[in-house]
Amino acid sequence: MKNNFGATILCLTLLFCLLGGSAVPAKEMENVSISKGKVYINLRDADVKSVLQIFAKATKVNIVAADDVTGKVTVTFSGIAPKEGLEAVLRTKGLDWFEESGTIFVSTKKIMRTYYLANAKPTDLQTTLTTILPAGSTVTADDAYNVLVVQTSSDYLPRIERLIKELDVPPIQVMVEAKIIEIRSSNNANLGLDIKATKATNANDVVQTKNLSGRPTDNPAQGLYGQIFKAYTDVNVESYLSAMATNTNYNVIATPKITTMNNKEATILIGAKYGYKTTVISDTTTTQVVNFLSVGTSLSITPNVSKNGLIRMKVAPKVSEGSVVGDLPQENTTETKNEVVVNDGQTFVIGGLTKDKDVQTDYGVPFLMDIPLVGSLFRKSVITKEKNELLVFVTPHIVTKEFLDSMNKPKDELEKKSAEQKAKLIH
Repeated sequence: MKNNFGATILCLTLLFCLLGGSAVPAKEMENVSISKGKVYINLRDADVKSVLQIFAKATKVNIVAADDVTGKVTVTFSGIAPKEGLEAVLRTKGLDWFEESGTIFVSTKKIMRTYYLANAKPTDLQTTLTTILPAGSTVTADDAYNVLVVQTSSDYLPRIERLIKELDVPPIQVMVEAKIIEIRSSNNANLGLDIKATKATNANDVVQTKNLSGRPTDNPAQGLYGQIFKAYTDVNVESYLSAMATNTNYNVIATPKITTMNNKEATILIGAKYGYKTTVISDTTTTQVVNFLSVGTSLSITPNVSKNGLIRMKVAPKVSEGSVVGDLPQENTTETKNEVVVNDGQTFVIGGLTKDKDVQTDYGVPFLMDIPLVGSLFRKSVITKEKNELLVFVTPHIVTKEFLDSMNKPKDELEKKSAEQKAKLIH
């Protein structure tokens, strides 16, 4: 018994030297007991290093405390696991610790850890980690080296590591196949009048307008014609009136395919961009910024893939035309924003985007065509009424190994046939 008691005293003495504090007062030790792996403590305003000595004995693990570990603590445990009791004391005092090679190091400083990511982008995880860490912690992201540097309390490190492991997975990609069909319905009206006056005694004395109307002899003849012939004493007057209307329907089809990551926007623009300047005036400087007006047919898509394989998509088709006048953009647009939920490979349609446009073109004899009232006799007017409707067919596909294999199958078959043809030519 004496030998065992001496060994215990020696162990406590060594721990006292490691902790750099005073020995546990005998009076305090009367309120400390360890039974069946549980710790029973009832201390008031005890030195924190003295309490650490008690837990070093209970946990049978070396504990080293830094010089900045100071203060008093009041502890009451009615049977607690040694490690749990130690963590509770350290958290109460705002201390940090980590275990290495069988020794627990205690300090007031935060622990820094570096995590190299295999799949995720560090800046994408930075905000998530920062929101769950305690005050005073920092998370630094470096996308160039694909690394996260976390400085926080050691008790948060296990949950941070688990969270990083769960989030550091290959991102889901979605390939979107879009078919943009534009249906144009035009109604063209052609109205013109030709007049010819010929002197009866001299066929070379002629005054006439030409090609403002069609003629029955046109090959092929088109439209509705009327001929008026009037003979005066020495002048013959001929008039030709023509009227024609045409309807034309045709399709302009675009079938782009784009691949984007989950929750990342992808855009398609079939049209033009017009630049214009914007002046920004501050207290000290005046700068000009070049902006662009995008016109034409555009489509913006943002997919979101759920765990059960459904695809939630934000789709924004737009048909616009415009110009820049005096650095002021002018735009006439038809657009809509939709959010739908579809299955992988399911097609949905967006339609009803219509736009009406009237264009009138005048042909005629210079000066005479501009005379009020009479000018209509020397002018031909072509009026085009155009109505455009846009239909958008969208089919999303989740990019998996099976999907990629199905996409590459036609390519592999072509390469195989090409190799067979080359082999035949060689032999």
